[in-house]
Amino acid sequence: MKIAVYSPNWVGDAALALPFMHQLKNQNPDSKIIIVCKKWVESVFYNNPCVDDIVSLSANDVRGIVNTIRTGVALREKEIDYFYTLTDSFRSALIMWLSGATHRIGYNTQKRSVLMSSTIDLPSNTIHRSKKYLNIIKRKELDLNEKYMYLNQDEVAWAKEKMSEHNIVNPVAVFPFSVTRSRTFPKHKITEWFSGSSEQYVIFGAGNDRNNAIEIIEQNENIKIHSFCGEYDLRKSIVLMSVCKYAIAADSGLGHISSILGVPTVSFFGAGRSSVTKPIGRQNVVIDKSKRCNPCKKNICCLNAIKKSDVNYAIESLHLDS
Repeated sequence: MKIAVYSPNWVGDAALALPFMHQLKNQNPDSKIIIVCKKWVESVFYNNPCVDDIVSLSANDVRGIVNTIRTGVALREKEIDYFYTLTDSFRSALIMWLSGATHRIGYNTQKRSVLMSSTIDLPSNTIHRSKKYLNIIKRKELDLNEKYMYLNQDEVAWAKEKMSEHNIVNPVAVFPFSVTRSRTFPKHKITEWFSGSSEQYVIFGAGNDRNNAIEIIEQNENIKIHSFCGEYDLRKSIVLMSVCKYAIAADSGLGHISSILGVPTVSFFGAGRSSVTKPIGRQNVVIDKSKRCNPCKKNICCLNAIKKSDVNYAIESLHLDS
């Protein structure tokens, strides 16, 4: 039997979908699991023993109705029996319907039930996104002891070599940027949080984060900070962060990745988002100041409220020496 899963489109959400993939494989050990995903999240699933095939879609593959139809029809060659969508979009349901899959399953959203063979009502209460995905296959609990991301020895050796080339030893990964500006670390707070630190920091981000990373480095001349922003693709960035001793993360995809990798991670949240999208790794501490105002509508006020003492306490709570 062939089972396809339409992955969420963002890196963080794709990472939170990994428990779903593993439970699906556990329920169907003899089936072939096919991930259908956007190209920019495919590396989240590399080397995963629960994933048998990855169909990577470019932005153009789902741009406009003609390309969407072509993409759906092209999936017919996969001869899919069951097709799950973890996104709430109409487009994903249309692609599933066009694929010819006999069973097409997802949440009853955006009036797409006509394209599904079976729909599920959204949970009436607020639940964590990883559990929202698991609910589709009637699973509720996460197994935090499960390994969800896989790196091979050659990848890890490459990461260690790259760190050595830059004279970086036992670094702290920093993910200060987010796709949403209000979730990005304010530069003056980074100076406050890192002041007096003897740690060696490595900033990760996309190519368009380069200039902001340079500003952070220039504003903190007494702190050892190196930027990898835009130098490597997502997979290589994942491997590089895997050799860091801990991570400090904005509400972003990279924070989810580091946590799932098993890198001890301090994540900064606001606007009450942590109850829905906090990382799921075992060694993970969340700083969330949302309770300062009710309802909290913006992240930036929460980030500005985080003090150096909050950060230090969170790092101590990781129990790095134990």
